Amino acid sequence: MFSALLLGSIVPLSQAQAQSLSIVILVSDNEADSAIAEELATLLNASVVITTWGVYDPNVTAEIMEYAPDKVIIIGGPDAVPEDYKTELEELRIPYVRWYGKDRYGTNLDVLKNTIEEFPELFEDVKVVITHGRDLGAIKQARGIEGKKFIIYVDNNLTNTTEVLGTLVKTRNVIILKSQLMNNGTAERIRERIRERVRDGNITEENLEVTPEMAWQAIEFAINRTETAKEMLDNLTIPDATKLLELAEEKIQIANESYNEGNYGKAYGQAIAAKAHAEAVIRLASKEWKSVLSVSHEKLDTRLEREIHKLEVKIKVLEKAGIDVTEIKTILESAKNAIQGKDYNTAMNDIERAKNMLRDKFIQERGKIRGMNLPGGTGRGRP
Repeated sequence: MFSALLLGSIVPLSQAQAQSLSIVILVSDNEADSAIAEELATLLNASVVITTWGVYDPNVTAEIMEYAPDKVIIIGGPDAVPEDYKTELEELRIPYVRWYGKDRYGTNLDVLKNTIEEFPELFEDVKVVITHGRDLGAIKQARGIEGKKFIIYVDNNLTNTTEVLGTLVKTRNVIILKSQLMNNGTAERIRERIRERVRDGNITEENLEVTPEMAWQAIEFAINRTETAKEMLDNLTIPDATKLLELAEEKIQIANESYNEGNYGKAYGQAIAAKAHAEAVIRLASKEWKSVLSVSHEKLDTRLEREIHKLEVKIKVLEKAGIDVTEIKTILESAKNAIQGKDYNTAMNDIERAKNMLRDKFIQERGKIRGMNLPGGTGRGRP
């Protein structure tokens, strides 16, 4: 099965074949990536699992396990969806692919290309919605448009736009969402390029104005990202990140003041800028934590305890499905005792044994686990 699924990532699948598989799309809560993930999931009848941008959480891996998927599609690069998830999927022998670019525009293009290659049927009569890739309100508006669609992001430099539009050979219905972040020149150039490729199609435009609700949601989003950045920067000394965090907080303050003055456009723009600064902090802090945890001998106890915690989270998934995990838990108790006694070799060996046993149980019992999450089961149910 593993070889067949890997082959399936190369040979194009029909929509019917794709929908017969259990596919999970793993994506960060980045508004751009998550929007295209949800649209793709709708087309493929897949499930979406969301992780906090730039943050690894073992509970997210456990959520993926609950679907016992045939394949996982990771949308977003390692900065957005940390490599820890890739490592855990490999340990569990779950086939996966990662579709991403150097930024949200590159990721958008890579998802588009791979989707066309693997699932060509999906783009028969698909509706394409074009919006600025950093405009929270426009992306939300795009998500709310009814019908079979794919969202394409542009910036005012038209990054990747020519290459993206070159893939739209089957498109006959295009909607351009004009908003505060997309200037008139950008919209005009997009129209021209679309007309060259979609000669007999329907090209429409919608103008978006920044509302108080949009501005406030942007501020809340920026505050949440900044709080995450603060938590990740705690106990780390990264001067560049500290400066970026200060900038993020300043822009949030300006955004709040502008909102209270009724200047919603300015509040909106400042909030989006604050969010971008906070995400840069998260990126820097994440890399630093990886360095600290991988090279510091003083942190060996902590690293081993983290491995045990990750396994305990996964064990709960098996227990929920009624699978006997007594032996695995006994081995982990042995590992904990070894850590307390500073016997790190024994602890590492026990942890590796527990990992192997858990993986084997997961593979053997995947049918039972998946049954927990199908209609009529006692799990979450597929969205």
